Amino acid sequence: MVPLSPDWISQFAELLMLVSMRVLGFFLVMPLFAFRANPMRVRVLLSLVIALGLMPLVSVQRIPVAAFAPGYLLAFIELAIGMAGGMIIRLGFMAVDVLAEVLSMQSGLSFAVSYARDPALSSGLMAEFLGLVAMALAFVLNIHLLVLDILLASFKVLPFGVWPTAWNLDALIGLVQDSFVLGLVLSLPAIAVYWLFNMTQSMLARVSPQMNLFSIGFSVMIPIAFVVIAFMLPQFPEIVQRTLEEPVRLLRAGLEQRLP
Repeated sequence: MVPLSPDWISQFAELLMLVSMRVLGFFLVMPLFAFRANPMRVRVLLSLVIALGLMPLVSVQRIPVAAFAPGYLLAFIELAIGMAGGMIIRLGFMAVDVLAEVLSMQSGLSFAVSYARDPALSSGLMAEFLGLVAMALAFVLNIHLLVLDILLASFKVLPFGVWPTAWNLDALIGLVQDSFVLGLVLSLPAIAVYWLFNMTQSMLARVSPQMNLFSIGFSVMIPIAFVVIAFMLPQFPEIVQRTLEEPVRLLRAGLEQRLP
C-alpha cells in the first residue's frame, strides 16, 4: 500500500483544478467546442480528462495552498484566461457573421426578424448556413487541433494566475475592428449586386407604376442570394483561413509568451 500524504493530495487537487479551469474556459466559449450538440457535462468531463493528461507538464509550477487568493481568485483567473482565448477565436468568426447578416438583410430572408426579433430564434437562414459551413471548414483546416496545441503549450510557459500581456484592450479592439472590416469587404459583392437590382427595380417602378414590385422583388432577391453564395463557396476555405489568421496569432502571442 502506497501512503499518500495530505500535502500531496492537496497539491494534486490544486493542480487539477487550475489546469482544468483554463481548459474548461476554452470549451465554454470557443465555437468549435461550445456548440449546442456538445452538452455541458461532456465539456466538463473532457476538461478533467485533458487536465489529468497535462499534470506532468505543469508539475514544476506547483503553488502552495497558502498562495491561493481569498475566494479562489487564482482559479477564476485561469477560467477567465481560457474564456478570453475562446472569445478571441469567436471574434474571428465575426467576419462570417457580418457577411451572413448582410446577405440575410439584402435578400429579405431575415425581413421578419428585423421587425419582430425573437431572442429564442436564430438570426436568419443565411447566418445559420454560412455559420455551419465556416465551422465545418474550421474543423477541416484543423483549427481546433491548432488551438489545443497552443493551449497545451501555454502550461509550459505561462504561469498560473498571470494574465497574458498581449491581450490588452488595444489588441482586442483592433481584432474586432479587423473582423468587422473583413466582413464588410467580403459582403461588398453582394451589396453591389443588390444595389444594381434595386436600381433596376426603381427604374421599372417609374416606367410601370402598376406593377407590384414589392412582391416581385422578394421572389427575385432570394434566388440572387443563393447565386452569390454559389460563387463564394469555392473560395470559402480561403475566407475562413483568412478570418482566423489574426485571432490565432493573437492567441499564440498571449499563451506562448515567456516571462523574464
